[in-house]
Amino acid sequence: MKRRLALVLMMTAAALAAGCTGQVTRSVRGPAEDKDAPYAALVEALGSPQPQLQALAAEAFLAADRRPPLEDVEPLADVPDPRVRTTALALLATTRRPQLTDLFRRKERDADPAVRLAASFGLAMTGDASRVTDLRDALASPEPTLRRTAAWLLGLMGNPSAVGMLRVKLDDPDAVTVLRVAEAMHRLGVGEGVERVRTLTGHDRHLVRAFATRMLGRMGTTADIPRLEKLCQSRYLDVKYAAIAALARRGDLKRIGMLLDLAEAPDPQSRVLAITELGETGYTPAIERLAPFLDSKTPLERTAAAAAIVRLRSAQRSWRDQILMEPPQTPPPAAPVTPIPGTVAPGPAPRPR
Repeated sequence: MKRRLALVLMMTAAALAAGCTGQVTRSVRGPAEDKDAPYAALVEALGSPQPQLQALAAEAFLAADRRPPLEDVEPLADVPDPRVRTTALALLATTRRPQLTDLFRRKERDADPAVRLAASFGLAMTGDASRVTDLRDALASPEPTLRRTAAWLLGLMGNPSAVGMLRVKLDDPDAVTVLRVAEAMHRLGVGEGVERVRTLTGHDRHLVRAFATRMLGRMGTTADIPRLEKLCQSRYLDVKYAAIAALARRGDLKRIGMLLDLAEAPDPQSRVLAITELGETGYTPAIERLAPFLDSKTPLERTAAAAAIVRLRSAQRSWRDQILMEPPQTPPPAAPVTPIPGTVAPGPAPRPR
């Protein structure tokens, strides 16, 4: 009887403690427990009626070390949101399954040109090499959305021979296209485009600045630390958090601790941004801190945590190894580049304190 009473009191105390936070109820998971939970959370998000969650989950699986069941992705090829359709087809294409050929051929008649391009990508990935021409032609399209999509898909294709056609688009007048090209080249193992990325961290649109800052975290060197320190002062949270994550990726333990604290912030937007950017740091010890968010009652927070964990687990090298691989010397100054419309020429970077 006493044992039962003690158990009831313990459960009551736990419930009260959870209720006092004013946020979401989370269980505590051990790092070895529920190893498949992040993947299950992403599969659940694929079946969500919310396009934002569907797209986030599909994009996360593109970076994962394993793909979801085809039957959970195929229905997304026909949802109303074209971004979800495009991402789903790209995800299906990376499985290289010949049985998807009929689906890709059907989606070549889709109303949205980006979806049709993703269908061509799918056919190229399942054996029709002539379809690569469609991607090359889309890179020269007058429509920026198609140029962006083509660059992204060429990076996913994983063929280094695409570097030549991507390189010429580093001078594209559309900033997002340039960033997609730099991202694709980085994925293909080529570091060209980093100077363009640096320039775009000064773009007048904060969404472009955030994307560029995130890319600089992946491509940059220790020479970029002063620039990133300055970007940490941005009044836009997406830019600020991307800069913090970029510094964390360079081994700044203070910034890693800052992101871990921000993931517990009372503001839901701050939590989701911090959780998302933790996935960019490569800091695998953060997985243990992210795991409890898989029990969040907020679908976006739950999906963002799952995506971050999957990204951290899928890193090819450990966090510490990635930092130590960088040579200590400062790289030589890059050649001048043609300004991209909408870009503010960055002033001199502040000296590190």
